[in-house]
Amino acid sequence: MASSAQAYAVAFQGEKGAYSEQAVFELLGRSGVCPIGFQSFDDAFDAINAGKVQLLMVPIENSLGGTIHANCDLQLQHHLFIIAEHNLRVRHCLLALPGTGKAGIKKIISHPQALAQCNSYINQLGVRGEAAYDTAGSAKLISEEKREGVAAICSELAADYYGLEILDRGIEDDPNNYTRFLLLRNNPVSIPHGIPCKTSIVFSLEDVAGSLFKALSVFALRDVDLSKIESRPCKPDIMDRLQRLYMSMGGMTSAKRRRWTAPEATEQTRFRYLFYLDFLAHIDEPNVANAIQHLQEITTFFRVLGSFPRGGALVGLENLGPGPSLPLPAAKRKRRLGILGFGTFGQFMAKKLALDFEVFVTNRGNQSEMAAKCGVSWCESIDLLLDQNPEILIIATSVLSFETVVRNLSRCLSQRSGADVASSRMLVVDVLSVKVHAKTTLLSLLPESCDVLCTHPMFGPESGKHSWAGLPFVFERVRLNDARRCEEFLKWWDAQGCRMVDMTCELHDETAAGSQFVTHLTGRVLARLGLRTTPINTKGFESLLQLVDNTCKDSFDLFFALYKCNPNSEKQLQAIEESIKDVSQELRSSMGKTNSHLTGGTASSA
Repeated sequence: MASSAQAYAVAFQGEKGAYSEQAVFELLGRSGVCPIGFQSFDDAFDAINAGKVQLLMVPIENSLGGTIHANCDLQLQHHLFIIAEHNLRVRHCLLALPGTGKAGIKKIISHPQALAQCNSYINQLGVRGEAAYDTAGSAKLISEEKREGVAAICSELAADYYGLEILDRGIEDDPNNYTRFLLLRNNPVSIPHGIPCKTSIVFSLEDVAGSLFKALSVFALRDVDLSKIESRPCKPDIMDRLQRLYMSMGGMTSAKRRRWTAPEATEQTRFRYLFYLDFLAHIDEPNVANAIQHLQEITTFFRVLGSFPRGGALVGLENLGPGPSLPLPAAKRKRRLGILGFGTFGQFMAKKLALDFEVFVTNRGNQSEMAAKCGVSWCESIDLLLDQNPEILIIATSVLSFETVVRNLSRCLSQRSGADVASSRMLVVDVLSVKVHAKTTLLSLLPESCDVLCTHPMFGPESGKHSWAGLPFVFERVRLNDARRCEEFLKWWDAQGCRMVDMTCELHDETAAGSQFVTHLTGRVLARLGLRTTPINTKGFESLLQLVDNTCKDSFDLFFALYKCNPNSEKQLQAIEESIKDVSQELRSSMGKTNSHLTGGTASSA
């Protein structure tokens, strides 16, 4: 375990301020990580192999430039595992010495690829471009040599490092400019059950007709969804080494080992291909395991490059497998926390949060007296709450008003600048009982500088009256710049005794439709029947009466929101309607058969 003074060392290629370093910060946050730049990709891979760093961030493909094949080869040679992926939106900026205007620019320097991606912009300025070894390196050169009249195309991060002025942002010709980065380490990642995963593999095949078709069919036959396939030539010496290693580890069948020999260098064998394939499942899923076993029977080389969370997620810093974990800092001061929506549930949370946080609250109606009773500070508006610079903001409104409240918050954030910019870098947390709606709303309306954590504390003032111990707290880390802050906040809920459930919003809603919505629907249907206690109540009937009581205490708006904002609920409603219809028909059909039998029996005896 790393000491409190240590942080993850993360290797990347390039100077400080490179897009690779930006990818490190976007995926892992700025706290608890120490990015270290290396001159070449080879040096970066050597550093992790030598134990100088724990993690390695490398670009693997660009939406405009294609695959970075050198890193594919290096990953094979160094036998590292993919533990996460991150899609970085490349936003090129024009940087120059402070005080330089665009009119004073006579030359623009950058990496050749960056110059090509901004070619139209450069032509509009009427200046010439000059290739340099690196995007961030160009900014460093201008800063160190005080080059006047020269601008660099690089990341906004580079401006902070080298004290340059940003003359323009988003100058790339094509806005669909994304680079996919891979986070690598020596050990595979450990992923909790239920997390959507992607797996990357690489393999080679015998040069016989239909071999690729057979390889792909092992996935098609088992309904495994492929998301990428790419073939590329491999250097013969590397291919021979990989195949011999694979054979020595028992990777080939005995029959294949007997007939396999390193092919002679002919026109055909000079081009020997590796196939890189991604599929949307974890390697340990039963159908995938069967597919892989089948695939290995027909390959001459096979390796799993990694199974990792899908869609750029980092599933729990504690789930990175063996190795050091990110240390949490010792508590020095209370973090400032805001609660937007101070109704029953907001008040319920605030009482306990106030013991460990400096809490500020606001609400549509005046709740200043209740705020004083809860030991928190009252703010008359969202703007006044943001003036307190909360590091964490919990949105505790109703499901139906959530989008309106987030729009108001977004508007307030967009109007703030300068000293107030810190308010747009807070961790925004929702506590809705429907998650995809919350997730999509926050991601679409809040600035990218805001971290997003979607949660569902599955308890309230009644069930959590005496203790939160053992009560489920569902969460998904959706977008993080400051991972440590998020981990501290989650650790606080864990310390209250909650049962922490790391689950995607999509899986939550799918599961909730079959449990939470069905529970509320059943309770309200039974309430319409007017169930009353009787002198001969069974335990089952008592449970039904309790269900009616619990569900009808909640507002109809909550019940309606569970239906409106979770598409899975409509499917459940239709399934319940069909089930009631089926059971009713079965009863009536059985009654008809019984009557027919009785009628037939009477006629016979007569």
